Amino acid sequence: MQGDMEAVTEPVEGQELKETTQENSDAMNKEEKMEDTKEGKENVMDVANEKRAEQEENAADQPSPMETGGGDGVQNIPPVKPNKEILPKPRIKKDRTKNRKQDGGKMAVGKKMKKGIFISYSPDGGFLERKLVCETVKQFKENDLIEDIWFDKDEENTGSPSWFSQRMEAVEKCRAAICFLSFSYFQCPVSVYELRCLLERHVPSSSAPPKVFLVLCEDVEIPQQYSIFLEDLVRLSHPRYQRLSLSEKASVIIGSLMEKVESYASIFAPHLPHVPDSDYTEEYKKKKLCKWSSDDLQSWLYHMGIREFYRQSFAEAGMDGFLLMSIMDQDMAAFLGIDSRVVRRKILQQIIGILEKEHKAPDSWHLRARTQKNRADNVYLVYDPADVRLAQNLKQDLKKKNLQVCCHEKLGQSKEEFLAINGPLIATAKHVIILLTEGATASPFIFHEVLFADWLGKSLVTVMFKNVWQKMRPSLKAVIGEFPAVDFETKMYSESMDILEHHIKPLRKVPGVVLEQTYLNRMSEGLKPLQVLAASQGTGSAVSNGSSDAKVFLSYQWDMHNKVQEIKRILENNGISCWVDNSPTIAQQRGTSGASTRSNAASAPIHSDAIHETLESNIQRNMKSSTIVLSCITPRYLQSDNGIKDLMLAEALHKPVIAVLLRFVAWPPDMGPSPIKKLLAHASHIDLSNDKLFKQNFHVLVERLRRFLNTKQ
Repeated sequence: MQGDMEAVTEPVEGQELKETTQENSDAMNKEEKMEDTKEGKENVMDVANEKRAEQEENAADQPSPMETGGGDGVQNIPPVKPNKEILPKPRIKKDRTKNRKQDGGKMAVGKKMKKGIFISYSPDGGFLERKLVCETVKQFKENDLIEDIWFDKDEENTGSPSWFSQRMEAVEKCRAAICFLSFSYFQCPVSVYELRCLLERHVPSSSAPPKVFLVLCEDVEIPQQYSIFLEDLVRLSHPRYQRLSLSEKASVIIGSLMEKVESYASIFAPHLPHVPDSDYTEEYKKKKLCKWSSDDLQSWLYHMGIREFYRQSFAEAGMDGFLLMSIMDQDMAAFLGIDSRVVRRKILQQIIGILEKEHKAPDSWHLRARTQKNRADNVYLVYDPADVRLAQNLKQDLKKKNLQVCCHEKLGQSKEEFLAINGPLIATAKHVIILLTEGATASPFIFHEVLFADWLGKSLVTVMFKNVWQKMRPSLKAVIGEFPAVDFETKMYSESMDILEHHIKPLRKVPGVVLEQTYLNRMSEGLKPLQVLAASQGTGSAVSNGSSDAKVFLSYQWDMHNKVQEIKRILENNGISCWVDNSPTIAQQRGTSGASTRSNAASAPIHSDAIHETLESNIQRNMKSSTIVLSCITPRYLQSDNGIKDLMLAEALHKPVIAVLLRFVAWPPDMGPSPIKKLLAHASHIDLSNDKLFKQNFHVLVERLRRFLNTKQ
């Protein structure tokens, strides 16, 4: 006991001596104390834990006063055993130091792991719902999870244009998630997308599915697809919790989930309590309302002339800017006890004034964009820069249909700059078209543009040139999975363009136009949710017609039909299988005038719709199954819609093209649309434009095809 007293008195005597020698430097002493306090908080906690452990050991080693039977009455009282449940767990010290490394006697902080416990809630929820979430997060942090919780309020990104995409990125990376379910949760798209993303990460092929904990704040029905998450459900809607305060409900959540949640933590940093600032500064004027701290809120109330009694109510409730944005008149009266109607009205008017001022700020362009009116004929095209050629072709075809098409102009140096440059363009469009290809699966540009467009409330539609559903990011699946999509992969380009045009500008709304029911049915059937469309292709069996094994697809204009048939016969005699559209029905459809398939089909009888659809599906299917496309070039081919569509389809399917000149054409060609000229300029060509060149160069074509086909086997 004497040694313990000396250990306690020595620091006290040292401190008194230090204060005596520095009486004339009070300001310096105060500054040094603040630094010592800041740097020594962790050491103090460690010393306290060690002393408690020593006291427990001493108490266990010493005999009980009741056994010795000596001493006075006070000594004969049995010692009180320490309650192990309220003492810090021994692992805290170990976990706090497991991410550190010893360096010269000092503890150097190592690299911490990313926050892995995501808090999912409804941004549109009311004040009481937000307060419950904040109180629960606070208690989790007090249990040493401050560095493991990802809560957008703490990330200070709630006022950023990339706020939505940052939340979805956190959902994709989290190890566990706590979802606060309510009526508002299932009505808000942001929170619904988060729950869908968590569900997408639970597919059988997922390597590390996250653990999901559900908190049922209200008596709301949980959709059947989320039944796999019901194992760890905290039902706060139970009658026995009805009369509990928000802090008590948060304690119920902590008691039910803490042991399970902490198994997904990695850092276990101690919680440092907030020390209120006694000075009322005007720092809050430099911040947005959503980023106000409790000190900023107190300063604002003080400068607004609110009485100290009411300011204390805000302080005791832990109010800050995040909670203030959702507060209503009844919340201040019932929860904060603000009984003065004048004070409540004054506070609400000031909040509205601050939000209106922030709405006009230059960095709040995204808030103004959300309320901006759009034009019905404006379309924004979302694509990865690697698909720029395909996007330009699609853009030109959409412009031919009297649509105003725009796309990203610059990429910028960061996602914030990228959205600041292209976000206003997205806001002017009514429809946003997403170009889905192989390169779109990992594209950050598509990710941020799609999520921002959805946050703006735009109508999204996907043009699927490649079924890459299984490779897509879970957050993109959650967002665009239920939006309509058009199949450009297995259907003819012209038909798919008709479906896309009908979706953007329905012809049924044009006065004086009577449409046939067969046309309307085809338009409606061609538009399906992306998830349904991708699943139908993934599970459906392809229709074969005996020629799907052809290695070479011959694209031509019908005026060269006989010459193409001769090329096909010679190639097949050399063991190279080919496919060519040579039936009379197809000849009628493809025509000789260069008119589009759509225009010919429109003038055909009604019963030709089925024939027209069969033709397009055959061409699409056989080009997809082929290895290479042989483009038979003539002046009429370069000016025909069918030739252009075949070449664009080959580019969309990533099929290599060999150009064969059957009529003299200057090379690279100087006629036809600019996208086709650019495409053919990079393609190899063989001149077979007359009989002499045909006999001289045909073996070059055969050798080139064989060499290419052998490399693909």
